[in-house]
Amino acid sequence: MSKEAEKEFTPEIYLATKEARELYRIRNSFTFNLGIELIRSIKNPFRIPLLPFRLLGLLFSRKRLSPIFEKTLRPGILIIGIDRIGEKYSLQAQSLCETINDSNLGEISLFNNSVEPPNNLEKVEWYRLPTIREKNKSRKEWNLMVERLLSSVITIARPKHVIFFGDYLYRGVRDALEPLESSIPLSWFLTDHITPESISVKSLPNMNVISVPEYSNDLYSSQSIHRILRRPSDEQIVLIDIDSKNQVLIDSIMQYKDKVLLTAVQKGTSLPKGIDHVVRMKEIVGTQLEDNVILVIDDQSPLLSSLPVLNVPCFLLRTGVQLSPIIDEMVRDMELKGTLVVVRRKSQNEIIQSLDYLISIPKSLFSPVSLGNSSSSLRPTNYVVKWLEKSNHSYN
Repeated sequence: MSKEAEKEFTPEIYLATKEARELYRIRNSFTFNLGIELIRSIKNPFRIPLLPFRLLGLLFSRKRLSPIFEKTLRPGILIIGIDRIGEKYSLQAQSLCETINDSNLGEISLFNNSVEPPNNLEKVEWYRLPTIREKNKSRKEWNLMVERLLSSVITIARPKHVIFFGDYLYRGVRDALEPLESSIPLSWFLTDHITPESISVKSLPNMNVISVPEYSNDLYSSQSIHRILRRPSDEQIVLIDIDSKNQVLIDSIMQYKDKVLLTAVQKGTSLPKGIDHVVRMKEIVGTQLEDNVILVIDDQSPLLSSLPVLNVPCFLLRTGVQLSPIIDEMVRDMELKGTLVVVRRKSQNEIIQSLDYLISIPKSLFSPVSLGNSSSSLRPTNYVVKWLEKSNHSYN
């Protein structure tokens, strides 16, 4: 029998973690095998005369390299959703997983800490991670558990794309993703108004950060700004969230202060004169707005990613801020559907014409069904699927 045939078969999952790979390297090193031969000779003196020949054999033997495994990637995606508390990002990952299942993007593997399994479990490879409080682990123990479990999942799934949901790049996740080849895209999907500037990926340079529309697999609750402000439901409200530098837009809006109720999203800066009503961001994020409301924002507003959920006619002023390709896809789609008016020049005439159009829309057209933007017909995850279907993923 040839020496090649005598080689012991090593399943790839045995070397999934970095500890296993380091242990494999140590066990096949010269110093480790030298120590083994010395111990055997001490335990059995009859082996001492053969020790020099054994040492020569170790010196001149071919160095045993790490086994070469199959590098073929499966045509599928690994989605990771991890929370320290609750199931927020786990459910977002699960929601995307269920949407991708309806497309032809290949096999889907889900790694999260959600208690309930995803729908169509027979089509998904689901791996559940216990939360840090569930097992009463220390942070170090929990991160080690994450690294070992996720490394094994990656070895089994061999994905062509890895997507991460979370508010922090945990050490265990980073250690598991770090050995991946640079040809495998790593995407950190930012939701809930987390900005790329607020996080750091220096520990994992291959990680690409990309903002995505706000979404959840739960039904969205409704919110009435009229009830918050204690105003009659038939009164038209223009809700604004714009940067104070966009003075042309502010001046244009102020021309309508006698026709509509101008209301601003509360910020740390002072409000323009003539706007006396405010609502807090947390009161409207993740909800569908009721009654007669028009939203006016610029491309720096945190509400931009929430437009599919807010479900109201909107005016958007583009100021040159670079949007993520998924958010940009969402803006173009909503503009084509007529629920979003986009102005790309700071021209007061063009701004006023667009605002006149939105304000003149009959109240009967403000229903979700008329807008074609109900939660049953529109899923923000579809914008993510469109981006994933492209062969070359752009992050800018």
